[in-house]
Amino acid sequence: MISVYRDEVKDALYRRARKCTIRNGIVRTRPPKSWDADDVRRLRRDLYLAQAVFAQVLGVSPATVISWENGASTPSKMACRLLDLLAAYPDVLLEASVVEISSGPDERPGGRK
Repeated sequence: MISVYRDEVKDALYRRARKCTIRNGIVRTRPPKSWDADDVRRLRRDLYLAQAVFAQVLGVSPATVISWENGASTPSKMACRLLDLLAAYPDVLLEASVVEISSGPDERPGGRK
């Protein structure tokens, strides 16, 4: 899915200019959504990920995810942007090989039958 969009976006942008800037008006950016504790927890659960796995996906510590979900801290703008993208395109985790899904315990390293 992502590779199809990548080509469409690239084609649309390159037809207009060689460089996309805010000044030439070709692109606009929107600020990332503010993510609160309930939003973070809901996304993680919608993705069926444990806190430790979610933390690995985001490149943060499990303590950070726990802190976000408890409301003790909030995600940075960069983390919010990544959360926005994961919420909109959850399949990117598989397509970009960020996560791999095994069919059962037999395929896990050290798994038991």
